[in-house]
Amino acid sequence: MTTLVSPDPDLLEAFRATGRNHPYLALTLNSLCNLDCVFCKPRCMPDYGHKDRPLTAEQYAAIAREAGAWQVRKAHCSGGEPTLRADILDVVTALAEGLGDGATIGMTSHGNLRRGLSVEQFHAAGLTYLNVSLHSLDPERSATIMGGGDPAVARVTIDEALALGMQVKVNCVLQRTYLADAISVAALARDLPIAVRLIELQKIGPAEALFPQEFIDEAEVRTVLSDWLASAGEVSRADLGVRSPGRYLQPPGWAGSIGFISNSSCATCSDANRIKITPTGIARPCILHNRDIALKDYLAAGTLPEAFAHLFRSMLDRGTNPAWQGFHYVDYDLRWDRLERPQGVPVLPLLPTAPAAGASCARRAQPEELS
Repeated sequence: MTTLVSPDPDLLEAFRATGRNHPYLALTLNSLCNLDCVFCKPRCMPDYGHKDRPLTAEQYAAIAREAGAWQVRKAHCSGGEPTLRADILDVVTALAEGLGDGATIGMTSHGNLRRGLSVEQFHAAGLTYLNVSLHSLDPERSATIMGGGDPAVARVTIDEALALGMQVKVNCVLQRTYLADAISVAALARDLPIAVRLIELQKIGPAEALFPQEFIDEAEVRTVLSDWLASAGEVSRADLGVRSPGRYLQPPGWAGSIGFISNSSCATCSDANRIKITPTGIARPCILHNRDIALKDYLAAGTLPEAFAHLFRSMLDRGTNPAWQGFHYVDYDLRWDRLERPQGVPVLPLLPTAPAAGASCARRAQPEELS
């Protein structure tokens, strides 16, 4: 009986030869959220709450240790709202210790932390950066978009993270009705050393109903922001600690930068590098092709090396999936563990076969940076 070497040096070398960023763990920790963003609507999901038990902190620690052996150096936690997990600090600690010294551990949150939690606690647990979802600075308009929460509280969270030396990114989803709000959020980067990421609406899930009226592409927004961006210099994603697709620009004299995540108008498949893991431990090396595996089975059997070998092989094979359509970097129903996904075949259709009507990629001629 042959024992699989962990990690497989041939697989690691084959991935390095592609020139792409090394994979990282993208962990959806829960589906629960105490807000209700119009383009997300978590309570509308058929599997809301994940009654089948999510992974424990101990299981995340084991996954992180194996990932670290495969030279994975980053884990990102999202939800739902990950801070609603009672054991969230234990999960962050487990990931930081599992990946080892120098690991990058991040989290996306709406910034309205539940009582008893603080940014300082997360920092002490091993969190190195924070992404805060903020779609308007106006309390009433923010509540309309997000179904609650207070942008002033989110601002305090941002300030506290910066004071602790953490990298901070702000995620702002673009909607035509709320474009002025997005521009006000982007202006925070004038005085704060943050990256504000303007994210195109995607025609998936609850946002599908909004798409015809609310979609606005990167090219049009760049025109609106032309006074800011005309002399802006490009900021390396490596400098920002960013491994996901997107381009970041820093206007002269600004402390921070403005980035664009444009999955509806710009193809990003070639740079996708996330190993997505749902709350119950379903690992998805490709969101548009079902090569999913249940990590709980490998955890129970003590065969995580086999699981990671499968994940790396699947990522190497991404160029063979006709379902991609150039839109690989899409968070399609990550939280729905029981979404029907035929095993081993392309999942069609998830997105239009061409960019959204009227959309144009503002940077189509530019090669993706692989820093």
